[in-house]
Amino acid sequence: MKLFRFAVYPEEEGYHFLECINDPKLFTQARSMDEALYMARDLVEVVYDVKGAIIEFVIPPDVVMSYERRQRARKPREVKARHKPEKALAGRR
Repeated sequence: MKLFRFAVYPEEEGYHFLECINDPKLFTQARSMDEALYMARDLVEVVYDVKGAIIEFVIPPDVVMSYERRQRARKPREVKARHKPEKALAGRR
């Protein structure tokens, strides 16, 4: 089986741009990672006539996906202090 690696770059408007590392002339785009896998397999099958190729996604370390961006932007939740009920001091005097 032949292995094809695709670099994944998130684009504006929710798309992912995929560039084949083995052959930089091959590229495609997709809205989701599921669709990206489908599009990459279809591209390899059409161009190279290879059925059942192994597709591997490589995400460069400087790429920040939308999920990571949302997590970093989210403010940490404040932990509310629980107040313990004060005991009646009437009986201690």
